Order: sequence, then C-alpha cells, then structure tokens
Amino acid sequence: MQPIDIAAIEQHARALRAAEIQRVNGLFAQQAGVLAHLAAGTFITALTALGEVIRTLFSWNPQAPSPASAWNFAAGVGRLNGAARALFAWNPQDRGN
Repeated sequence: MQPIDIAAIEQHARALRAAEIQRVNGLFAQQAGVLAHLAAGTFITALTALGEVIRTLFSWNPQAPSPASAWNFAAGVGRLNGAARALFAWNPQDRGN
C-alpha cells in the first residue's frame, strides 16, 4: 500500500479552489457587464423620451403669429407656386416664335 501524501492533496485542493474562485469572478464580471450595458441602454432611452417631452413643452408658443411672419410665409408659398408652375409649364417644343 502506498503512503498518502496529505501535503500534495492539500496543495491540489487549494489550486482547484483558486481556479474555481477565478471562474466565478469571471462569470460575475461578465454578468455585471451585461447588466451595466442593459441599464445604460435603458437610461439613454429614458433620457431620449424625457428630452422629447421637454422639447414639446418648450416649443409651445401661446402667442398668435405676427402679421409680418404670416406675410413672409404667404410670399414664400407664392414663390414656390410660381416655381412649380414654371417647371410644369415648360414646353420643349416652344421655339420662341
């Protein structure tokens, strides 16, 4: 019968325990990284939604538009209408006779 080497068994057990602790720490770090990534994505989405709500609140204007801005808008629409008419009224067969 061979003698039992208790010191070698204890050393091997300590090495296995250290390897298992390293493996568990790696799994924990991986799961913490995934959780942090998901939490950051959720936080960014929430900030975007909050930004849209705040933008809507601050872009509301209770005052009626001034007559000058309405006139500029009408003039712009008139210019666009004239340009569209000129574009569709173009006749390539018209020789200018």
